[in-house]
Amino acid sequence: MNENEEAQISSLNNLLQKIVNEPSYSLTLISSNEYEDILRNTSSNSPKIKPLSLLILTKLFENAQKNKDSMELFKQNSSKFIIKWLNSTKKQEKLYGYSALESIFQISNDIGSFILLKEGILEDIMDCIEFEPEDVQIAITEIISVACSQKDCRALVGIHCQKYLTSLMSSKNQKLKTLAAVALTKILLDEKSSGDQQNNNKISVIDENETLLAGLFQNMVLDNDSETTARITAIEGLAYSSLKPAVKETIVYHPTLLKEIFKLVQDSEKTNNSLFYGVAVILANVTTYKKKLSQSEEQLLKLKKMSGESVKTDLDPIDDDEYVINRTKQIMKSGVIRPLIIMSKNSSQAIRQLVAKIFLNLATDQSNRGAIVQQGGIKALIPLSTKNTKEVTEFASQALAKIAITMDPNLAFRGERSADLVRPFLSLCQGESELGQFEALMALTNLGSTDNDIRLRIYDAKGIPIIENLQFSDNTMIRRAATECLCNMIFCEPVYNMYSDPKTSSNRIKILVALSDVEDFETRRAASGALAILSTSPDVCNMIVDRPRGIEILKDLISEESVEMQHRSVECFKNISKVSKEMSQRLVEAKVHENLTSLIKNCKTEPVVATAVEALQEIAKYGYLAKNDVK
Repeated sequence: MNENEEAQISSLNNLLQKIVNEPSYSLTLISSNEYEDILRNTSSNSPKIKPLSLLILTKLFENAQKNKDSMELFKQNSSKFIIKWLNSTKKQEKLYGYSALESIFQISNDIGSFILLKEGILEDIMDCIEFEPEDVQIAITEIISVACSQKDCRALVGIHCQKYLTSLMSSKNQKLKTLAAVALTKILLDEKSSGDQQNNNKISVIDENETLLAGLFQNMVLDNDSETTARITAIEGLAYSSLKPAVKETIVYHPTLLKEIFKLVQDSEKTNNSLFYGVAVILANVTTYKKKLSQSEEQLLKLKKMSGESVKTDLDPIDDDEYVINRTKQIMKSGVIRPLIIMSKNSSQAIRQLVAKIFLNLATDQSNRGAIVQQGGIKALIPLSTKNTKEVTEFASQALAKIAITMDPNLAFRGERSADLVRPFLSLCQGESELGQFEALMALTNLGSTDNDIRLRIYDAKGIPIIENLQFSDNTMIRRAATECLCNMIFCEPVYNMYSDPKTSSNRIKILVALSDVEDFETRRAASGALAILSTSPDVCNMIVDRPRGIEILKDLISEESVEMQHRSVECFKNISKVSKEMSQRLVEAKVHENLTSLIKNCKTEPVVATAVEALQEIAKYGYLAKNDVK
């Protein structure tokens, strides 16, 4: 590194520090000649100057977003300098322009499109592209490839550039060929999705071209002699191609392709967003399950078909669950967890969101969960489940919940890790996904059943009202899981005390009594189990008996065939009978002793019989029963 480069790096670092500490300085910088230097530096070959300049541009854009006038200034000044360079006859200035435009596209597709879509810009570029030196053609093709990620640009590129891009498929320059292939893949996908679905010949040609391009990307990735940048570009192309069901299978079942892709991730000396994003998109595409339609969505689909409306449906069986499950197993065998851990540490929210979604896809199949834990996936998932965007935290939390449901928490989440899961799971309980709510409740139940400290953590995190709220869900499974979770939480002393306080918990006991009488067996079992534990409190016994049908509901439980239900009921009656003479009298008036006597005669489960006998003896203390009843 020479003195001039060192001075440049020092100056850029000072600028960056000033922008971070004084956001208002951004406006001054965008208006100055220094801004032109920053844009120019995006074409630098220095491994430090170029990324520093891009970081400064990103920070300037972020600060400009806070103010409409600042945003307009950022857009207009960026456009002014870039168009000046693009219109130059000097090769180096053209390279400045293409590099700066590519950098702007990376920061904001909207501003990049604003510049490229200016009248005559793309047309002028394409008019003389064949006469440009090869390095300029590479720079232009890079811009075209990046621009094709934006819908409006893609349409314009399809009109003005497709012929040139197609001609590059026979180029001896592998970088040019790969960049052109990526752009063509994006254009073909757009044509297929927006074109006339009845034109089978056109669709067939597009499918054939997509397959050819996917094969090209695959070969490029496998070519260890190619430049790393060319292989990364090929991975980007493969990411787009992997939307095609047949390509998903080709990628996953190729004997070495995934291993080569994972090796590139692991060998990356520094964070490479282009590489990481491309790999993450591929893995997300090959592991994503077909969306399940809700009842209302299925009904709407039927109505559309009945009315004769054209309905686009994805009928490719390769996207069925059976195929997706097999693909997830295959990429687990290929060693996907280590690359996912590396990519999870990336600062890009988009990459982290994809990684979290991939983990969720993998954890959906129960047979993968043990391997995810064994290979260190929990180390990536716990940080992803906190302090991230809503989507990242929900995906990561749900993946963790699936693991927590089916695995011993003491093995899967050792030490402090279990405690770290409480808040993400409670947050998932408050999300919009009913499956997420259900799985979070199940996970909290499993965690809390192994450690009272976890139950205390749930209580301290204000988890009880969140869980209670889900007892009112219209979904039977969620209502059941919430009740089971609360039953487990009753063993926590502060929760027990909360539910035992007649000043604050009369409604809570009312709900548990009501849920002990619902149709769903598991919900009845959980609610009556909670009452059995709480009935050791005299205040709770009073609250149960004061319910209009409190005693009758407990009597109904005695009559059930389930020994579990019978035991819960007689436990409640035993504790109620111990409270006072008046309480025993109310049980006799309700003829509870007859139910207990019948149970003792017919039940063959010793603990249930013993509890029923004890309850009968308590009632008999007060002389309400005849001797024959006691015998």
